[in-house]
Amino acid sequence: MKYDEALVGTIAIIVAIIAAGIAVGPWREPYRLRTFSAICRRFGKPVARGVWVAIAVALLGSGLAILSGLRPNYADPAHRADLNQD
Repeated sequence: MKYDEALVGTIAIIVAIIAAGIAVGPWREPYRLRTFSAICRRFGKPVARGVWVAIAVALLGSGLAILSGLRPNYADPAHRADLNQD
């Protein structure tokens, strides 16, 4: 794993923790953001909390995938080197 993968994966996990904290915390300020205030007005605060949870889960999954080195087969540098040798 290169240092940039570790940095991006760690930042994604940190932001996931922050988003999860916003979803379960008592704060009102994050719900004043334009997108979340529109969701609150249209669907209610529980749905807006669900959106924060969905963001947290997506970021956590992305961060863990980056840190574990999970990548599609076509993005594997070793596989690409084999293709270039033919």
